[in-house]
Amino acid sequence: MFAFIAAAAVIYVAVKANLDRASQPVEGSNVDQQKQADQFRAALAKDSTDVEARIGVANVLYDTGNWSEAIVQYRSAIRQDSTRTTAIVDMGVCYYNLGDTEEAERLFNFALARDPHQAVALYNLGIVRERRNDFAGALSYYHRALESGPPEGMRQPLIDAMTRMQQKTGKVAPPLPDGR
Repeated sequence: MFAFIAAAAVIYVAVKANLDRASQPVEGSNVDQQKQADQFRAALAKDSTDVEARIGVANVLYDTGNWSEAIVQYRSAIRQDSTRTTAIVDMGVCYYNLGDTEEAERLFNFALARDPHQAVALYNLGIVRERRNDFAGALSYYHRALESGPPEGMRQPLIDAMTRMQQKTGKVAPPLPDGR
């Protein structure tokens, strides 16, 4: 009888530990974000090699400004699948937001090595260059990002950034292929 009670206690503790690990609160999250994080963590509890779930957790942490925790999750996912350029770029943004522009720049370039037309990486390299007062370099990256077919919501910020850099450098970026 004692062995049965001991086995039941061990099973209970193991199940509770898995549930607790799957429902860790995400600082700054809303109800939907917490629910997503719990679902992704539950998937990881079943299969720790699930890259989609790992990136899902990282994205929730990213969206809630938990940069250091997001980096841990992105790094783990990228170790398993280094073709995930969006995750690489997002990890770079995390480093940038933590003040490590050198690591951020390295990651943006790493993403570009995999996809030379990754508009978000190009845009972020422009931001890094602008922060360093390399306005000509920033203009070049912003221009390349605009040429690379960025997401629609990014077009206007890129145009605004290019205008700002053109005013600071006195240079005009070459026209885009569509004549703009």
